[in-house]
Amino acid sequence: MNDTVIARMDGDESIIEVIEYPSLNLTRRPDLAAIAFYAQHMGIRLRQLRITLTGGGASIEPGMLQFSHGTITSNTTAGGAWGFLKRYVQKRFNNESIFRTTFNGNGVIYTEPTFDHYLLARIAPGEEAIVDDGRYVASEAGVDNGLAFKKSISSLLLSKDEVVRTRITGNGWCVVQSPIAASDVLRIDLVDQELRVDGDIVLFRKGQLDQKVSGATGDIPGLVTSGEGLVNVFRGTGQVWLAPAEHGYEQLIDLLQRAGMPYGPRSASPTRPRRTLEELIS
Repeated sequence: MNDTVIARMDGDESIIEVIEYPSLNLTRRPDLAAIAFYAQHMGIRLRQLRITLTGGGASIEPGMLQFSHGTITSNTTAGGAWGFLKRYVQKRFNNESIFRTTFNGNGVIYTEPTFDHYLLARIAPGEEAIVDDGRYVASEAGVDNGLAFKKSISSLLLSKDEVVRTRITGNGWCVVQSPIAASDVLRIDLVDQELRVDGDIVLFRKGQLDQKVSGATGDIPGLVTSGEGLVNVFRGTGQVWLAPAEHGYEQLIDLLQRAGMPYGPRSASPTRPRRTLEELIS
């Protein structure tokens, strides 16, 4: 296969890899040749996940499987009555599926190709991770995802983020979807420190971190005179993953739209779109 492994993480009895195809082959559609040419030079690439099981297990979102080979058993479940209720709430608030497809055994699993970006993260025992915007994609056996409710009154009343997010716990690797390339994601380590973020650029965070909403300058006069408004404040010990370039890309798309370029309006809540090239340009 003409692919390249751009990210890899080893589990106890599994390996997760992000593979990327270096070229777009649209020879069957001559009418799309010019678009494919410019997409190629802009660095647009197809990607998919490859999960190798060596006696272990992994879970992925339903509908993502492309094919698998080996001695692998699969099971789609919501985890009983309580699990179904939990998944239903996740679907209601975070656009995540009610069900999970779990694979166990020995073999290789490939997910459907997409133009999305993927981030690999490792969850340590006793550690908690919070995923924003329903970006959970897959995880190793031993990693569980549940519900995380906002704890502070300020973040509940003042923040525009979701009331309910996905909490990831356990031990092993997990995969989250990213709107930008992994190389553009900024990871900030906090050790009993504070991080202030203006805007919804937080993709993922893990560790012992509390979140609240506060003025950018920390006092009322500063809030009135600085023009900065309210920000999300993360305090504690852990790691926060930011997408600082995302708003710049959104501004570029808006400029192209105003200039009359044939790009449709952005979705208000994009959730892991599995796009083909023809859908991108339609």
